[in-house]
Formats: sequence, structure tokens, C-alpha cells
Amino acid sequence: MTYKNSAFLLSFLLLAGTASAATSRGTSGAQFLKLGSGARAGAMADAFTAVADDASAAYYNPAGLVRLARPQLSGAHSALFQGVSYQTLTFAVPFGRSEGRERIETEGHKHAFAVSIYYLGVGELERRTGDSTLPVGTFDAADSAYAASYAYAASDRLSLGVTGKYIHQSIDSYRGSAMAADLGVLYRVNPIISERPVTLGGSVRNMGNRIGYVASETDPLPLTVVGGVAAALSKGFTVDLDLGKARDTDPYVALGLEGRRSLSEGIGGALRAGYTSSRRENGTLSGVTAGGGLSFTKAAFDFAWMPFGALGDAFRFSLLVKF
Repeated sequence: MTYKNSAFLLSFLLLAGTASAATSRGTSGAQFLKLGSGARAGAMADAFTAVADDASAAYYNPAGLVRLARPQLSGAHSALFQGVSYQTLTFAVPFGRSEGRERIETEGHKHAFAVSIYYLGVGELERRTGDSTLPVGTFDAADSAYAASYAYAASDRLSLGVTGKYIHQSIDSYRGSAMAADLGVLYRVNPIISERPVTLGGSVRNMGNRIGYVASETDPLPLTVVGGVAAALSKGFTVDLDLGKARDTDPYVALGLEGRRSLSEGIGGALRAGYTSSRRENGTLSGVTAGGGLSFTKAAFDFAWMPFGALGDAFRFSLLVKF
């Protein structure tokens, strides 16, 4: 198996990992950009576009970063399949508190900034040359993205966000890179605390140039458009419905549910579940997600279970620290 064939195998695994149903328009490069972020969102089938109220908003909808009450550091680890692991790290800081917004559900920050790292790695892939079936060594492959996000609260109801990112891919001695941007918008229909909040959100992700290991063989990035609506149906219970379309997939729908409850003073628990049609090709349970978490005054731990049918189960764990 040659380098090119090994690269094809890796790309196939990453494509399967995102569980995208490829269409006649072909595939995209840098498929790891679809893998999501924190375990809270993962347990909700990544239906988080209109929730977007913690540090992982930098991935799902940067406009939501102004909803943070204080700086947050969020780290997540995903154990996928075939030895693939995926890590994310985000540090977000809201600032510029606005006056006269005590009744608004957020803390009233006017601006927010975040930096993020997304890293997917595969180690010890067997190297083969020519038509031989015997390995002649091993090599590693990795995909990474380094991002900076900014959010601005245009009013009590409307916030806007933008993310710029540098994307890098490597497989053995081959390298590829690209630049991309995300845009986000969040609109709070009834932002007063005494009312049941309803939020509309939208994001356009991965707008950028092509990427590939060889200059003559590049692919477009997985441009994705997502719109969502989130509502608090009762105290502590939130639902988010997302509709999305990536350039190399069929349209999909994702539904996420979250129930929160206070367990004792300063300690809260959460149960979450979701379903996304983007993984329906992988088997019966594919697309179903579940998870939960514990939250404390200055930290939260969350986990998510995300089955991928015949490919196996994926698990995501995340830790959120509030400053």
C-alpha cells in the first residue's frame, strides 16, 4: 500500500467518523472540522447552535460567547474508533459589561473573545511500498485547527460572532494547510428572565480555501450552514432543534434535550439525549446520543455516548472551569 493509499484510508476513517452521507457533489477535505466540541453538546447530538451558552459556542456559534457570565476554560477528549482520538481546548473571555441590563438572561457583556485548538491524531499507521503486504515501518497522521473568535452584542436581543482559523493537516512527510472563517448570529426572542427564553441561532462554518497534501490535488473545506431554535420548555429543561447542510452531505436534522436539576447547594446534575439524522447510514442506533454531567460553582464535568453503528461507539468527556 502506497502513501496515497494510506492517505485515502485515513480520509475514509475521518469521513466515516463524521457519518456524512456523501452525495454526487463529492467529498470535502479536513473532515475533522465536523467533529464538534464539548461533551455537553455531544450528548445533545451537537444540536447546540441556538443554545451556545458556554465556551464551546466558539465552535457551534461564536455569537453565543457574549452569554458567558465569566471567563471559561473548556477541554474535551473524544475516544473514537480505529485508534483515532480528538481533543479540543477553548479559553473564552467576555468583557465590556453593559449598564441597565440586569433583567437580561445573560450578564450583559458587550464583547467576548475566545481562542481554540482542535486536534485529531492517528498514530502508528503501517507504511507499505509498492504492492507488498509487509509493513516497512509506521508513521503518524494529524489534523489540527487554531482559531480565534470574537462576539459582539448589538442589542439586548441580537449578538453576532466571527471566527478565523488556520487549518493544518499532516500525514508522514506530507503537509497541507488552509485558512477559514465561521460566522454566527444569535437572537433572543424574549430575553427577560421572568419569561421562558426562546432563542434563534444560525452559523456558517468553514468558509475558506481548498486543502490537500499535494498542491495539484486539493479539496474544498466542509462548508456547513446550520440554523436552530432553542427553548426552555420548563425550569431546567431545554430543547434545541437544528437544521443543517454541509456541502458534501444531504440536509440533516438534529434534536437535543437537556434536563438540569439542583442536587445540593452548589452542585447540579444534568441528563441529556439527542438524535441526528446525519449518521442514519451507519446503522440502527447511529444518530442517537446520550450523556450527563455534574456542575459545581466553578467547574463542570460532562460525558457523552455517541454510537456509530458498525464502526463502534465514541465517547466524549469534557471539563469546564469558570474563573
